[in-house]
Amino acid sequence: MAKIKEELKVEVAESAKLLIEKGLSPGRDFGDTSLRDKESGLIYILPRPSIHQPICDWNQVGPDDVSVINIHGENVGDPKVLPTVEAPMHLRIYQERTDVYSIVHSHGEWSSVFAGARQSIPAVTLDALETIGVEEIKCAEYARIATKELGDNVVKALGTKSKAALMANHGAVCVGISLDEAFLVAHLLEKVSMQVIFGHLIGKPITITWEDFGDAPTYEDMVPQEQ
Repeated sequence: MAKIKEELKVEVAESAKLLIEKGLSPGRDFGDTSLRDKESGLIYILPRPSIHQPICDWNQVGPDDVSVINIHGENVGDPKVLPTVEAPMHLRIYQERTDVYSIVHSHGEWSSVFAGARQSIPAVTLDALETIGVEEIKCAEYARIATKELGDNVVKALGTKSKAALMANHGAVCVGISLDEAFLVAHLLEKVSMQVIFGHLIGKPITITWEDFGDAPTYEDMVPQEQ
């Protein structure tokens, strides 16, 4: 069995606090994060509150509260530490997107407007197009929480290139090669959601395309890659 890495549990525990600090969760345990270890493939994921873990708010989470599971969803860490109920959705993304090593499931204010309306979001700025990677952030079809169907719908909305998708009447999912990138995507998703809403008040938001973008370097071009 692969060794569980304490430093990754610490990183995921700290990310729980960032959900609150960055306004990506209204409180309690709404939203969640996970991180896939590039070496072992193990997934470090925020927990599900239970009788053994009476967590009332993500600010209370410490490293010992982080669940560790494998790609099949089997608990390989403390058996009393259960993964978030949205683990099936996280797993479906990791199973289908081998380029993804971190997930931020957010409940941000602006993106939730589009999720509630079940509408996709056009990329109207260069930073949104470059970082999220698509000209339109799609809204996945509705499915109940904690179901494989929800995961399947999100995977379909993400496709092979997008780093963000909306979950109808629920929230959003942002992915990246690291938690830093996934949180950056989440931040830009909120920003572009706000821009589109206000854009409709003064005119018609214009989607920017890859043709408009030209040959400017992408995020992956600028970030040093591991050898």
